[in-house]
Amino acid sequence: MTPVPAHGFPVGVPGYQSLGLLGQGTSGQVFKARQRSTGQFVAIKIPNAPTSGDPATRRRVQQRLHHETRLLAMLQHAHVVRLIDKGLASGGLVFAALEYVPGETLRNFLQNNGGLPLLDTLTLMAQLLDVLAFLHMNQIVHRDLKPENVMVVSSETVLHAKVLDFGLATYRGEPSVLADAAGTPAYCAPEQLRGQQCLPATDIYAWALMFVECLTAKPCIQGANVDEILQNQLDPSAIALPYELLGSPLAALLKKSLHKDVHQRAGDAVQLHGELMHCLALLRNAGADRGSSGPRRPRLTPSRQVTADPIGIAPRGDLSTTFRTILCLTLRLYPTDEALMALSDLKEMREQQMDWCTSAVRDGHGHGVGILGDCLLFHFEHNTKPGTSHLEHVAKLALKLCARMDRRSRILEVQRGVRLEVSGALHMVTLTAPGSVSIANHATNVALHLSGLTAPGNVVISSETQAQLAGRMPTVLYTSARHAQTKPFYRLVAQPSP
Repeated sequence: MTPVPAHGFPVGVPGYQSLGLLGQGTSGQVFKARQRSTGQFVAIKIPNAPTSGDPATRRRVQQRLHHETRLLAMLQHAHVVRLIDKGLASGGLVFAALEYVPGETLRNFLQNNGGLPLLDTLTLMAQLLDVLAFLHMNQIVHRDLKPENVMVVSSETVLHAKVLDFGLATYRGEPSVLADAAGTPAYCAPEQLRGQQCLPATDIYAWALMFVECLTAKPCIQGANVDEILQNQLDPSAIALPYELLGSPLAALLKKSLHKDVHQRAGDAVQLHGELMHCLALLRNAGADRGSSGPRRPRLTPSRQVTADPIGIAPRGDLSTTFRTILCLTLRLYPTDEALMALSDLKEMREQQMDWCTSAVRDGHGHGVGILGDCLLFHFEHNTKPGTSHLEHVAKLALKLCARMDRRSRILEVQRGVRLEVSGALHMVTLTAPGSVSIANHATNVALHLSGLTAPGNVVISSETQAQLAGRMPTVLYTSARHAQTKPFYRLVAQPSP
């Protein structure tokens, strides 16, 4: 390994001032530095200079960093470290200038703070799973996901993750110069240790190992030496989960992500992310993250109880007059002519997307009341007069859901050859007990009727609802080519983010 001076670079790096060593490994060293032209802080990565004069060894060292920077140049993601610059240091060594992340590795974070609460773990691991979905969509497999390669930054209220070190990543299944690089045994899936092709499921295995480690602050796979670690990884026995998770939906998600057989392991990061969001909604609804007197890592239960409502939605039956907003979401799934999925897989995917929608609506303080064909029905109830922020809240939620489902559809179409189409319809009604059953039934039918007339990607509202939203959200008169209408209805117009 190249000797590392206390402060300066081991070789000259033009345009950058060294501010000290951040870390080092078998492949190279990383320094904090200041870019002289801009003054910004960066992380300078310099590969170890070969101790031998072998030109082939020197070429491999250079190729690995060239490979990593080529991949990073393709990637723009909030949770992936950003490439800033690349150049030649003295002696002909290539260097990379990367985004400086002012945090600590997940390894150090767990060593310093112990295991994370379940809610924090879910939040952090959802970010990493989003990175994997992005990488796999771009036909990149990381192959070296581990706590040392994840930076954790705290904004005092939320933890943020940044994925580092793409030196072993493969692009389009071609390891090229990295064919002999096996990764870190304690986080390698069995197929990677056997020298077989690494698939998206390979990354998911490492992700699940890190998930459990976040809760326990201990690696799942341990051993007195490398041989013991390899033996434990290749052993077909299932990996034990923390007792807090047993019997929860999260346990089933982790078990299929940790399956030793790659063909039986979860391999779709997009679907897995939807399931994880469902688990997160269950945790929040159960109120498991409340109170400081409970256990630090609360147990996740499959409760669907709705938590207390910060925006004033009243429990049903508490007051004689209730204002109900009905949201009807229509979700359809279509395979493209290149899709190879079985009917059972398509049905499972459809159910997963519906579950994701249901969880998202629950997070928005609505409750599901039923499914009719492709239509999911939800109620939002409040006890204040119409025309307040409650209706605006539901309208914005519906628009946000459609936008997010559109993004999920684009990813699924690339990865699986399946397109999602979603539309929404809103109708608000005043219920006065007793004698509101027929009014409520009619209001539900109005929402279902409008949903059936709405093109994918749109959210429409009845004329009565539009009158209450007037001045709060932009709408336009909606013309349906499918059926003649005797009563007008309106399309919500999404406002650009500030």
